[in-house]
Amino acid sequence: MIKNYLIISLRSLLKHRFYAAINITGLALGLAASLLLTTWIIHELSYDTFHVNAKRIYRSSMEYSFGGQTARTSVSPTALLPALQKNFQEIETGVRLYNPSSWNPFILRKDDKLFQEEKFFYADSTFFDVFSFDLLSGNPDKALTEPNTVVLTQTSAKKYFGSEDPLGKTIQVNNKTEYLVTGVMEDVPSHSYLQFDFIGSFSSLSASREQIWWSANYETYVLLAPRSDIASLTSKTEALVKKELASELTDPGDYVRYNFIPLTDIYLRSDMNESVQVSDIKYIYIFGSIAFLLMMIACINYINLATARAADRAKEVGIRKVVGALKKQLFVQFIGESLVITFFSLLTALVIVKLSLPAFDALTGKVFAGKMIFSPVYISAAVLLSLAVAMLAGAYPSLAITSFKPVQVLKGNFKTSGKGIWLRRSLVVFQFSISVALIVGTLVVIKQLDFIQNKKLGYNKENIIILPLDSKTEEVYSQLRTEVLKSGIASNMSRATESPTQIGGGYSITLDGGNDNGMIVTAMSVDTAFINGLGMELSVGRNFTQADFDKAKSDTVYSFILNESALHELALDKEKAIGTSANLNGRKGQIVGVVKDFHYAPLQKKIAPLVLFNQEQDFSYIFVRLRAGKESLAEMEKISKQLLPHRPFEYTFLDQQYNAMYDNEQRMGKIVTVFAFLTIVIACLGLLGLVSFSAAQKTKEIGIRKVLGANATSIVFLITGDFTKLVVVSIVIGVPFSCWMLQQWLNDFAYKTEIGLFPVFISSGLCIAIALVTAGYHAIKAALINPANTLRNE
Repeated sequence: MIKNYLIISLRSLLKHRFYAAINITGLALGLAASLLLTTWIIHELSYDTFHVNAKRIYRSSMEYSFGGQTARTSVSPTALLPALQKNFQEIETGVRLYNPSSWNPFILRKDDKLFQEEKFFYADSTFFDVFSFDLLSGNPDKALTEPNTVVLTQTSAKKYFGSEDPLGKTIQVNNKTEYLVTGVMEDVPSHSYLQFDFIGSFSSLSASREQIWWSANYETYVLLAPRSDIASLTSKTEALVKKELASELTDPGDYVRYNFIPLTDIYLRSDMNESVQVSDIKYIYIFGSIAFLLMMIACINYINLATARAADRAKEVGIRKVVGALKKQLFVQFIGESLVITFFSLLTALVIVKLSLPAFDALTGKVFAGKMIFSPVYISAAVLLSLAVAMLAGAYPSLAITSFKPVQVLKGNFKTSGKGIWLRRSLVVFQFSISVALIVGTLVVIKQLDFIQNKKLGYNKENIIILPLDSKTEEVYSQLRTEVLKSGIASNMSRATESPTQIGGGYSITLDGGNDNGMIVTAMSVDTAFINGLGMELSVGRNFTQADFDKAKSDTVYSFILNESALHELALDKEKAIGTSANLNGRKGQIVGVVKDFHYAPLQKKIAPLVLFNQEQDFSYIFVRLRAGKESLAEMEKISKQLLPHRPFEYTFLDQQYNAMYDNEQRMGKIVTVFAFLTIVIACLGLLGLVSFSAAQKTKEIGIRKVLGANATSIVFLITGDFTKLVVVSIVIGVPFSCWMLQQWLNDFAYKTEIGLFPVFISSGLCIAIALVTAGYHAIKAALINPANTLRNE
């Protein structure tokens, strides 16, 4: 019986090749897109779950309030972990991590080769007790116990030592310290929040010998004992910190507390500035919904075409019932056809996934191994999804077709039910509503990204390269600046603690030594050329001068330049602010200027209070505004090699740093665009099949109309009119829904574009045009048929 059903199914597919091709293509595209998106979703949800004790690992995050303002940060001080281990039995073990190379890249030397590294972490000796990174060689219990020891990843080991065994060998760090290689570990998985190439021993740092509560620069991870209560630990930690900092927290409203976030929540659910790029759980919901809707649209195509062709199958069902076929047997037959179509669709989908995987990697910024995609588990999941699709898409048509009454069918009285027509129309409306919503979404996302790119930031980010600044570079900086400016390749050169896209220093400022007017601010040190070099503008007052730096060195009296937001929060008038005494984390001085607000954080956040100050020893970066032309970089490299032979010439562009802040949004825009296009393609395939079938059903009607004088235009409108109305209804439904969803997304930005009418008009016009083009081909073809050919047998 099963063999008989299979033969009948294959014969039916061969007989109706056009409709079979539409069904297989639509389902294949839907399956392929859903499989790719599901792969991405699984990867995102799997972040840090590979650790054996992932559910028991938490990271502490500091929350503090000063002067009524609250701030949160992912870092903590050196004293926290020892205090937790000493006082609370809930802590099984813990580890502190520190990555100074992220803001001042390390220089590593092997023989005569120099490398610049930004992923050189330091960690306590308990690193491998907390995290499940596999050590391929070396002893995990001893690898990080001694000062000046380091563990390399496989890739780093090969980069520095080639095929040699690196154990027991040394590499020089920052042109002064030799680090002994004590271990080689597997490369860090792509689904790890922590991404590093080197792990140095924490005991190498002077900070390891101190237990300070206020200098928070380290990430602290704790491994809780089984069945520990995190809420209880948080409460106990708050009491401990309050006791330790009692002499510092004199104001009743001021506090410092430590919250604990699960390691597996950091990548998708963190609500604070992280040291590395993280994602957001909302993208899981967005792309999960797109994957589901794509499959729904593909299934709708099958349902529509199957129910539309019900009349063609009516006589077959009637005859089978007359000769004794049971409804259950007929149902199995038609479900079998659905399974055959889905099987071919799955094979096609897997081919599409295989071919599109490199492009999908580039689109998402991830690397999905082909062996993972075609692993037994993945294939099994794909088969189960296909079976679900076959049942979902085939169940209703099978029930509808097997419900035909043989007496009516064989008497010639069978007509397609109005209920079936309304179902098909409703499904078409659903398809195009989703298509319209995705097109509007794509246009608005592109509009917001364009807004981000062209937003006036308060500084000029173009043609600026950023170079690391270390102590040896600082020694020759004056000569370097003179040579660069004299060469004519640059118009300005300046220094600062941080890049304007990555300012993260948390400070507190008080006026006239009082606490009442104090508040939390972001602050960084800059030199005399920084403000002009980056194209910032002063509202009132003056820029820093060399005299300010001399005074800071000799008398430890500082100068401060505040942004307008800081003045507003401090309730200071611009003119009266100049000359006001202030204290910035113990640095006493005066306000000498006010700089206009500039965006130093992503546009999701409002511009916060900022203080620029003069402290030369804090500088970590050089900013060079190049004149246009590629030769500038070559000349800059030549000068750098002459004056800075101790480090390789490696740089980043400021505008690239700025764009990196919106990497998630840019990738989301590209992904939505691609899958919106796929949605339209799948929906149009279904529409193409329905129009083709409708035209075939109306062949005789069209012939009679032409005999009575109807022209080709009226025939085309006859066929396409109903479908065009459905698309218009789809627009009416889809546009408000998409606008509401997009407004929720835009609300995440403090500075954003408006949805406007342009995306609505463009998407609506595009959908109508696509529908007309899709339907028009078969409509025109039917309108041009000679009526003599269709009516000769009547």
